[in-house]
Amino acid sequence: MNKIIGSLTLCALTLLAVVSVAAQDDETRQGTGLPTLVGENAGRGNRMNVSGKVSLMGTDQPKRRPVITVSVLMSGAVLDRTTTNDKGFFIIRSVPRETVTILVEVDGNEAARQVVAASPMGNTSLEISIPWPSLAPPAKPGVIAADQIYDRSPNNQALFSKGLDAAKSNEKAQAITFFNELLTADPKDHIAWTELGTVYFKHDDLDNAEACYFKAIELKRDYFMALLNLGKLYFGRKQYDDSVLVLTNAVKARPDSPDAHVFLAEAYLQTKKGNSAVYHYNEALKLAPIEKAEVHLRLASLYDAAGLKNKASNEYKLFLNKQPNYAEKERLEKYIKDNPPK
Repeated sequence: MNKIIGSLTLCALTLLAVVSVAAQDDETRQGTGLPTLVGENAGRGNRMNVSGKVSLMGTDQPKRRPVITVSVLMSGAVLDRTTTNDKGFFIIRSVPRETVTILVEVDGNEAARQVVAASPMGNTSLEISIPWPSLAPPAKPGVIAADQIYDRSPNNQALFSKGLDAAKSNEKAQAITFFNELLTADPKDHIAWTELGTVYFKHDDLDNAEACYFKAIELKRDYFMALLNLGKLYFGRKQYDDSVLVLTNAVKARPDSPDAHVFLAEAYLQTKKGNSAVYHYNEALKLAPIEKAEVHLRLASLYDAAGLKNKASNEYKLFLNKQPNYAEKERLEKYIKDNPPK
């Protein structure tokens, strides 16, 4: 009798879990408009789905909804990416059931990062809010980065603006047409070459993207955006030595860029140069202590793997000071308690 009751209880719990997961999957299906299998990844498999909604928060309503891209990163490399639908919903399937980073970009600009610890079973659902329309602190009045200035004719400036608008609207063919027309008229416009490269990059046409970035750098060797994007392209291709070389020049061109330091640190890790990686992670934290708070988690994992648990605890402590509502707070606090920082 006890065995029967126990079996019935187990069945009831299993049914409850499946019903709960089914409800979440149905919510995702309705939000994204994409088909999902009821109960998909309900068990303890090695894969999970990551889904959710990205909301633009602010008083101003955009005339044109920007292109919002969500990427899954692991060890700095992009595993998969997707764009949200017109309601802000997204879903990325078959993500390894490990700790990953979710990167959100709005019109090609990084807007948010969130570290996601893998759940033991089921799928992961996120709610991400982005300030709108200001995605970054406003620049000082009248100040424009020197490397963003290029003297164009009125006609070429109009083509440049049309190319940017088409790229932001995810209209690849039109963007390429506008930038090519501009570059036929003025092949020395390094900024236009870079923007054209980024159009190709976003659509996984990496050979053309690489050629455009090369041309931009040939015209202006210290142009930051071309260097940064080419470094990211090489990283995605697992050409880590090339990535280090290019990103080192990006950091030299703009040493105040926390993103450049983080990407260079990730590339150094892949080339087994941990000390250099730690240095650039810390430089990123100095420049953006709150925005790049998840770097503390990266450093902690490196220290833990090296057996330096006290240093790992210190990084966890610094992270929790900045992100006190972190979902895995209890786990980190236990680690800190078991391995007191010195």
